[in-house]
Amino acid sequence: MTSTPALSAPTAAHQVAALLPESPLGPWHVTAFRTGYTDAPAAQITDGSRAVIAAFHKGHTTLAWERRGESATYPLIAVPGARPSDTAREILRSALPDLDTAQAPATDPARAARDFLDELGGAFAARRIATTCWTTQLMNTTVRTWQRGPALLLLESSMAQPTLNLEYGGREEGFYGGALADFESLFPAFLPTRPRHSHRVLGNEITGGIPRRLYSRFSYAPMRQYAPYDCLSFGRNVGPTGQIETPDYRARARDNSPVHAYVDGLGLDFVRSILDRLTDPAA
Repeated sequence: MTSTPALSAPTAAHQVAALLPESPLGPWHVTAFRTGYTDAPAAQITDGSRAVIAAFHKGHTTLAWERRGESATYPLIAVPGARPSDTAREILRSALPDLDTAQAPATDPARAARDFLDELGGAFAARRIATTCWTTQLMNTTVRTWQRGPALLLLESSMAQPTLNLEYGGREEGFYGGALADFESLFPAFLPTRPRHSHRVLGNEITGGIPRRLYSRFSYAPMRQYAPYDCLSFGRNVGPTGQIETPDYRARARDNSPVHAYVDGLGLDFVRSILDRLTDPAA
């Protein structure tokens, strides 16, 4: 490895670190890092507790971090392109929730998530959005709901995870409250960066008007359809995962077609970074 690439990695990583939200543990630090899996210039980005290894290739950036005791010896995700904002977003979307889960206290791993939902009321009030928040003592979870356009949204802490789960289009009197076009405007917020060539052939394994429309637009998610429920699942082994349901998947897809979705594994830093999109359909 020559000295020039070794020096360029921290420069690129500093641009990424500057886009990450301030950590309670202190500022994000960047140091050059030599990996065992690539000669590309790389750097470690850390807040003193959570550390991500970013390797900067031509045309993409790979990210590696420790997962539940595993060492960061191989990249877990590749971010297409070279924009620092895309790399920072992927760290928030995939790496930090994983690291928070691995480091969560065993006695009460969801406490930080419950506190976060309690404190989120101020952010909603600043946006003049009415919300409802409650805690279930039996399940030891906190829930916050609000209206986004035609859909009721719900953020919920889980019993044993430091991350949050989101429900889109909660049922009201037995009917789904979300609409397909509105969901399509929000859905990319949870997905990885779209590759330059993201189209995948729409095969016969995806059936029904609404599932086929969603797959044709977001196949890079990736997405799968499972019987007998015929809902679409999305996500990989890192980052948020979830499923999308509709009362009649065989119906023709229209902008106002009812849609109901669950998204699991949202990190607190990531939720804070997409709060405008979660509250404003025009954001």
